Amino acid sequence: MDKPIFLKTAIGAFGAFFSWVVGGLGLAFTILLGLMLLDYVTGLMAGYIRKELNSRKGIAGLVRKTYIIILVGCVYMIEISVLKSNGVIGDGVVIAYSVIEFLSIVENGGKLGVPLGPLANVISAVKGKGGENR
Repeated sequence: MDKPIFLKTAIGAFGAFFSWVVGGLGLAFTILLGLMLLDYVTGLMAGYIRKELNSRKGIAGLVRKTYIIILVGCVYMIEISVLKSNGVIGDGVVIAYSVIEFLSIVENGGKLGVPLGPLANVISAVKGKGGENR
C-alpha cells in the first residue's frame, strides 16, 4: 500500500475509533482539542521568537497532549460503562484540562512579549507565585 494512503487510512481509523471510545466528540472535548492546538502553535511561536525551538521538546509536548486525550477517553469510558452516567464527570475533567491549556496559551503570550495586564496576576495566583508580574 502506498505510504500516504496508509497514513490517511490509519489516521481515519484512529479518529473513528477515538470518536467511538468517547461517544462522539462533544462540545467540551472539541474545545479542548482546539485549545491544545492553539497551545502547541503559540508554544512554537514563543520558541521561535526566543530562539529556543527544539524538536525534542515539541515532540514531548505532542506526546503529553496525546496522553491527555487518552486519559480523557478512559475517564469517559469508565464513567459511561461503570457508573452508567452521561459523561458529566468526563466533561469536568475536560474543562479542567481546558483551563490548563488556556493558562499555557496566556503564558506563551507573555513569552512573546504580549502585555498580559490582569491575566498575569491570575496566572501567578493559580500557579502559587503570589503577585509576581511578567
